[in-house]
Amino acid sequence: MAANVAQSFLVGIRRRWLLGLSRALSAVGGVWLLTEIGQVISDDLASWLKNNGQTFFALVFLAALLGFLSYVYEPRKITFKIPTIDSYITIKFGDIFAEDANWLFSVNEFFDSRLGDVISSRSVHGQFITKIFAGDEIRFRAAVDTSLRGTNGTDIPRPGLPSTAYKIGTTAILQNGSRRAFLVALSKTDLRTHKAYADVPMLWDAMTGGLESVLHHGSGDPLAMPLMGNGLSGINVDPQHLLRLITLRLVDYGRKYGIPKQVRIIVHDDCFEHIDLREIKRDWMTR
Repeated sequence: MAANVAQSFLVGIRRRWLLGLSRALSAVGGVWLLTEIGQVISDDLASWLKNNGQTFFALVFLAALLGFLSYVYEPRKITFKIPTIDSYITIKFGDIFAEDANWLFSVNEFFDSRLGDVISSRSVHGQFITKIFAGDEIRFRAAVDTSLRGTNGTDIPRPGLPSTAYKIGTTAILQNGSRRAFLVALSKTDLRTHKAYADVPMLWDAMTGGLESVLHHGSGDPLAMPLMGNGLSGINVDPQHLLRLITLRLVDYGRKYGIPKQVRIIVHDDCFEHIDLREIKRDWMTR
């Protein structure tokens, strides 16, 4: 916790130190104005100020410091209401697997399950298999196949690996206790290196397919999703702009068709220095 607070101040100071100084000077000006008025009204205050100059200076400095720090502090969580509908988007840094909500995760078009050379254990896809299925790749694949039974795909030979490639946006729904995990195909896979790759139109299509499944099968429960496309799926977009795109798609889809009342985008701490949550909130609070 202390490390997070320190990081919020350090990042905020780097981003907004000049405006922070302006806020500090404004605080000093406010204190000075009230003091000048107070001296006119109260002889006792004037006398106290004359005899306690150092104490007064310390109070002014404290007001300036608090004004500076309160402005530059970088939040780790924001929430805003989507204009025209009764749904809220929360963006915060943390662990998506700690969220008590339905999950929307992205996977490759094969819904692969082999950890290591095909699916990185560091990816959200890999962590899902490890944490929810205890690393049991066979059980994960069986759950996916059951969910996708009857869904058309394209047969692409891959020795020892699943050979059915599904359309981007295809979504498998896996039960996770009282919640559901929606796994949506976002990325294509290089058949030789197994490296995943995607682009912005594919992200848009994937979110459309995933949100449609959430709309029909999510029971309106809270939904949590990571910063889709930021990891190993290969979308070459700065995290700040990627977050804007995802937020825009949520807002656009929600206005047209509806989304859960509570949608949370959970961003990994590694992105903290690359994302400005204040800008995202300001974009939508002014609309």
